[in-house]
Amino acid sequence: MAQINCNFVQSYGNAIKSKILEQINGLVAGAQYDVGATNLKKLEIKEAKNITFNGCKVTLELRVKLKRKVRRDATGTIIVTGNVHKAQLYGAKYILVKNAKVDKVRLSKTLRIGERFYKWAANRAFPNNQKFYL
Repeated sequence: MAQINCNFVQSYGNAIKSKILEQINGLVAGAQYDVGATNLKKLEIKEAKNITFNGCKVTLELRVKLKRKVRRDATGTIIVTGNVHKAQLYGAKYILVKNAKVDKVRLSKTLRIGERFYKWAANRAFPNNQKFYL
């Protein structure tokens, strides 16, 4: 397998980000995940808001809503990072993103201590080893 040209991946990925966001939204938009064992909270992925390529590093910003039965709902963003593991930019064009994980969770009306649970739920939401067609 040939080595990936990360500069080309960056240029190409950023140029067609709307097409990639469309695919991501098809996978995760509207999905809900239980947070904790009590079923009092659900993390809902509203949409993939932005994606950027910095070399072979991919950063994705998701808009989310934390639905709570006891307190008011919270809204915010989740930042997911991953690496382009494989890129085929001719013929059937695609990129394969691996090691996707949640780096940051920013939610309104929440304490920082609870964000680790929301991070855990969000890590379940974003598919790892995902192939995106370009």
